[in-house]
Amino acid sequence: MKAIFLLLSIANPDAQAFADPAAAVQAAAPAYAKWGKLAMEETTKAYRGASIVDYKYEGRFSGAEGTAEERFLLWLRQEGREFGVRVTLTIQTESENLLTVKLMEMN
Repeated sequence: MKAIFLLLSIANPDAQAFADPAAAVQAAAPAYAKWGKLAMEETTKAYRGASIVDYKYEGRFSGAEGTAEERFLLWLRQEGREFGVRVTLTIQTESENLLTVKLMEMN
């Protein structure tokens, strides 16, 4: 069995992900994952009782010198109403520290 795995590993370097599933999951997490988690946490605080139905990463955009914006669009359901909330996180690019969080309800 080890000989087969070794042969597969040589033939396909990505086969090592099968040996350690945790490493494969960790490698699969996108760079914006920590910011997406924060966007959902901040939205949950602001809209208590609402359920997050959907989530879209809109991208990273250059901001003022030395900053960037990570933008997310979250779709919420609250008391029979569905609506979008755009979450903009402003980040210090060099240190990756969070500077501001802005939530804007979309009509």
